[in-house]
Amino acid sequence: MKRPHRIEAFAVAALLVVAGCRDILVERPQSFTTTDTFYKTAADLNTAALATYAAFSGYEARDVWCELDLASDLARAEHREPNYKTRSPDYLDFSPSNGKSDDFWDTGYAVITLANLLLEHAPGIQAKDTLLMQYNVGEAKLMRAFAYVDMAKAYGDVPLLLSVADQARLDVTRTPVEQVEQAAIKDMTDAEALLPTVWSSTDGFGNPTQGRLTKGAAQMALADIYLWRSSFHQKNEWQLAATWAKKVIDSGAWRLSDDYFSTFLPSNKGNREMIWVITNAGVSENSSSQFQLFYYPRDWGANAGQGGGWGLMHPTDWFLASYASGDYRASTCATRDSTHCGYITGGCSASGQCVSPFGDGPMPWKYQNSDGGIDYRLMNVDVPLYRYSEAYLMYAEAENELGNAAEATNALNVIRARARKGTGAENRSSPADYNGSPDKLSLREAIFMERAWELAFEAKRWWDLIRRDGEEPGYWQKQLLTHDAADVLLISPLTPNKMRFPIPSYAISANPRLTQNPGY
Repeated sequence: MKRPHRIEAFAVAALLVVAGCRDILVERPQSFTTTDTFYKTAADLNTAALATYAAFSGYEARDVWCELDLASDLARAEHREPNYKTRSPDYLDFSPSNGKSDDFWDTGYAVITLANLLLEHAPGIQAKDTLLMQYNVGEAKLMRAFAYVDMAKAYGDVPLLLSVADQARLDVTRTPVEQVEQAAIKDMTDAEALLPTVWSSTDGFGNPTQGRLTKGAAQMALADIYLWRSSFHQKNEWQLAATWAKKVIDSGAWRLSDDYFSTFLPSNKGNREMIWVITNAGVSENSSSQFQLFYYPRDWGANAGQGGGWGLMHPTDWFLASYASGDYRASTCATRDSTHCGYITGGCSASGQCVSPFGDGPMPWKYQNSDGGIDYRLMNVDVPLYRYSEAYLMYAEAENELGNAAEATNALNVIRARARKGTGAENRSSPADYNGSPDKLSLREAIFMERAWELAFEAKRWWDLIRRDGEEPGYWQKQLLTHDAADVLLISPLTPNKMRFPIPSYAISANPRLTQNPGY
């Protein structure tokens, strides 16, 4: 039986992992403790922060990550996928009880609960290593903020629980979105002040720090929420979005990879384009995820060791044809060994099973295990939540909406240059690639399409369709009907209520004071 968001503090304290795991950021819980004996030392607080990362890794799960792209016009499900529940997000077939939108709720409140525990106990810990404790507080605040923003996007009003006492209540109601977002903005702002620009290679207790949160992650999250509020909510906070994105660009802590595809390779872990990632070590099934199960072709076999997977995620015909001429992110390859192409069309699996072309069309090929896909269970690809390239696109969008077309075009061209010339050099004096109209709507369209290409299969497109609908009512529906109607209309009419997901039925059963979203 699934638990509602009201999770007892002592039960959730059992999620805490012990220090010394092989990949501490994603290792699944191996031993338990309670708040009676925990939160006594700086080491306890650091372990609590790492446990929050473990819960946060739920954001790479299929029912959070993949369904956002499947629901959008960018991706469609494998037509041979036998499990209706797995492919149903492609049809926008969400209901309070079918479990396809539960993980936004479950993951969000799991992260929030662990963050609340850490934040409540941190002030009572006396320790010499106050700087690491400061970082731990910043980590908890930023992950809690991300969880609330994600749920507010998915559901609208959600219960705002900022303490262990709040979560012990049986009678919470849905908090207005504005209040939820303002609480998240405060957490993000606090985190930006608390977190380091960069970490040392290990924390004070010998744990590796690759993948831990930084000021840049908080700055990206702030730019993102102000972009969302300005477009979807029409709050006109474009200057705040531009300011925070520019902080990332000007920080000197980050850079574009010279080659787009190398950004995602396990051999290039920790590169300076990846600002916020979910790390995966690929050490064992307990320290990784099955993320790549969704991207390895079904034609190569769906069992571990065959070199294939479910092959769930395919580009829609519209999206595959949408790339601009010369865009090497659209390049294709027909061999498993290729590491520099956007899509794979056929070839031989790691176990020697050869199929060309694939029976259900090309597959995205930007996420690849270092073993070439022999065993998807040992995934060692880091899953990107924010990359440095998005800072330029955020900045371009905000500057365009502020009426600064030239500045927006310059930022856009930084990303277009790499996509067409294969270089990550951030040279604003390079010849302009965008030669369309400088009017606001035309440039907006160019920026949104660049986001679709640059951030393809990074769970961004669904939110982009929805937030642009705030600026151009009907945009979300029009794009889906124009680009993916065959699947979107397979089950039911495309009605505006589907821009929000249903509140899980088990949460309402546990607390009848929670109301359901319209249309569900």
